[in-house]
Amino acid sequence: MPSLLCLDLGTSAAKAALIDTTGTLRAQASSAYPTRSAPGGGAEQAPSNWVRSARAAITAIRADGPGDGSPDAPIAALSLTGQMQDLVLETDDGTDVPAILYSDTRAAREADELHAAFRDEDAAVSSWDRITGNLQDATSCAAMFRRLVRTDPDLVQRTRGIVFGPAGHLAHLLGLGCWCDPTTAAATGLLDARSRTWSPPIAAAAGIDETLLPAITTSAGEVIGRTGASAEQLLGLPAGLPVVLAPGDAGATTLGLVGLDPGDEYAYLGSSGWLATVLPRAHSASRPGASHHLALGATRRAAGGTLRISALLAAGAAASWAREALLEGVSAATADAMLERREAEHGRGATGLLALPSLFGERFPVRDGDLRAALIGMGPSTRGIDMYAAVLEGIAHALAHAHVEGAEERRPLAVTGGGAASAPWLRILADVMGRPVRTLEQDGAALVGCAIAAADALGLEHGIVPLAARETVRTIEPDPSAAEAHASLRPAHRALYTAVAEVRALQ
Repeated sequence: MPSLLCLDLGTSAAKAALIDTTGTLRAQASSAYPTRSAPGGGAEQAPSNWVRSARAAITAIRADGPGDGSPDAPIAALSLTGQMQDLVLETDDGTDVPAILYSDTRAAREADELHAAFRDEDAAVSSWDRITGNLQDATSCAAMFRRLVRTDPDLVQRTRGIVFGPAGHLAHLLGLGCWCDPTTAAATGLLDARSRTWSPPIAAAAGIDETLLPAITTSAGEVIGRTGASAEQLLGLPAGLPVVLAPGDAGATTLGLVGLDPGDEYAYLGSSGWLATVLPRAHSASRPGASHHLALGATRRAAGGTLRISALLAAGAAASWAREALLEGVSAATADAMLERREAEHGRGATGLLALPSLFGERFPVRDGDLRAALIGMGPSTRGIDMYAAVLEGIAHALAHAHVEGAEERRPLAVTGGGAASAPWLRILADVMGRPVRTLEQDGAALVGCAIAAADALGLEHGIVPLAARETVRTIEPDPSAAEAHASLRPAHRALYTAVAEVRALQ
């Protein structure tokens, strides 16, 4: 049975998997690569390390074999995804030009200059934000390139093409030209959100020759060519293998977890946290706000929609801080046991406290790097476990502010990340959201999405489905009275962001 070779070139490692057309994972491996910090907020990676790690991961899984131990077992395609919003300059001289990562903040000056160039006097946001459908800052690839025009004009002159992540770079090295998927393109600060094409005015303001920009695919998975003779040296793969460009990692993860139909949605509770919701395409041109709006390519079942990501800078990180500061550093398991005892005594319901989890500033529901966490409403009987529960409530309320009007509130919300292991936190989330929550087996969601994208692009009959379509680990229903109490607190919780910001401004 043929397998799909899926490659996810993420922030810290290359992950490879062989997934057959029944959806069975045949083999999986990963290989790490380093990130280099640079003065002034720089974050870079060497593209040669992406290729080296990709080859190592692919070699490992092909040695295992897709079920029969044979490295020559049939592979239907190579499917690529990876980190987005990196600036990768392709030259003809073979130089390993460092890739500027999405977390690089050295282009603050250039971002300000671009906002000034697109300033609308009568608008609250600049035309740059409105054209792209997202609030832009120093991490925009447009600003990054403008900085290079000033700091390294020789490199700019040697540039023969631009891609925006490791997947695009690997495709270029395989001789397939410069390509970009719509999801990655929407994260660059260069895409016109309405037309889903590169914006000539923004490119010009950034100093980018439009001929350097990559072609944009239109589907959630698209065959962009076949491997040539270089594939053996680069990756240990044969020539003639179809290469599929899947969505960037945010889109591939969503596809692999829940799918890309409007209404598909999941919450992530890791160190950071977010609510990701698939919306109809019309939302891509809505007024820019604290949520990110990323374009999605068309699938077999749906026209290309919009992926809305409402991201918190601290979720699990805020819970960890609260255990250390309020519960004398107990483990997550011990804190859960304490929450269980509290619930047995008081029942499910709001603590009556209000908490902001914004330890490091905030991305949603406000963009405010100076905001800080807050906890209010304590009385003489308030104890540490009450405040810890309130912090978990605050994270859930922050995610609940991303609720989209008209969404199916009773549809169970898929939840992933380390926080999904906490049953008390899941009950809090269900009560705050006022809807059931369900946990999933979550390993390799981006690789599953990569496989779905490739199978669809090749027109294969297959049984590869999102993880949410498989067996649920657990489902937790909301408590009606607790949900009602939390709903009544939602406006006050939202107002707390403004109040804390105003206090900070007076300090």
